[in-house]
Amino acid sequence: MKEIYTHLNHYVPPSSEEGLSGAWCRSLSRLGDYTAIIVRSLNLRPASVSLYAQTAEHILVRLNMVNEHLILRVAPEDDLSSYVYVMRAMSGHNLPSPRIIQRDLSRTLVPFAFTLESYVPGITADQLPDGPLLRSAGRQAGRVLRRMHRIPANGTGRPTVSGRWAQQQNWRPVLRQIGQLLAASPSDALVFGDPEQAVVAALLDSPRLDCPYSVLIHGNFGPNSARCTTGENVHLEAIIDPGAYVGGDGIYDLACGLSASHPAVWREGLLEGYQSVAVLTPEEQQRLPALQLLANYWGACRRYIRAEPHEASRAEAMRLIGELAPEIVDCRL
Repeated sequence: MKEIYTHLNHYVPPSSEEGLSGAWCRSLSRLGDYTAIIVRSLNLRPASVSLYAQTAEHILVRLNMVNEHLILRVAPEDDLSSYVYVMRAMSGHNLPSPRIIQRDLSRTLVPFAFTLESYVPGITADQLPDGPLLRSAGRQAGRVLRRMHRIPANGTGRPTVSGRWAQQQNWRPVLRQIGQLLAASPSDALVFGDPEQAVVAALLDSPRLDCPYSVLIHGNFGPNSARCTTGENVHLEAIIDPGAYVGGDGIYDLACGLSASHPAVWREGLLEGYQSVAVLTPEEQQRLPALQLLANYWGACRRYIRAEPHEASRAEAMRLIGELAPEIVDCRL
């Protein structure tokens, strides 16, 4: 049976090692060996295994059982605390998400945290053609997102591996951490000038961003977070791949989903679906443009560093800066 795992061991050439941490190199080079250890410990008997996908944070291995498919999620560096928290909360409220069957965040069996979860079929919404199907996917995702934002979070930011949260952490410091993660210096200086950077810095100090209570958030929301199956119609199967920070202001998720980098029909459907569950309150309407500014600003920086089209996000950030700057700089917010 060992032969079905060996093809997962990926040789990492020395020229690639400079761009990968030791944890990533070890996980990729011995992925088959580690998968075999985990499978044996869980008393599973897959007929075959295959590398399903690789994201910026995780490696996904598909286990093909006799009657079902399972996904082994390997996290070479991420502790998976945020991921597990979101998926368990969504499952507990019957929201579409992968179902976690087993998890081990201790790094004792193998040198990384992992989960075993249900396989979600389909494609992500960003792979749908621009048109009615994408709009429908946006509407369905918006409805789920609004219901998700009705779930209180146990804290702001992210939990630890033990499930505890930092005491009395406020939302604005978490936003700064998100900005440092998405648009670390000097990426912002490569895309925006000093005046724009000053406005964003002032916005992050503005009480306009304060939210009254922390709710469950996705933290990295967009059409790539919505997995769908299609036929004559589209059906949202699951919300996937939450970000590092999963407790805070739900309107930040909406702002990310409405980023100018996403197709217009997706944005229209998302906002329509979100408000079909509950219309935005006056306070949420006030926070939304400010959070859209941040989402587009950070998104433009991240896309630029990744050599992806960033012009639409930059243009929208510049428009919002021009619209909000007088109030922000004058500290009237």
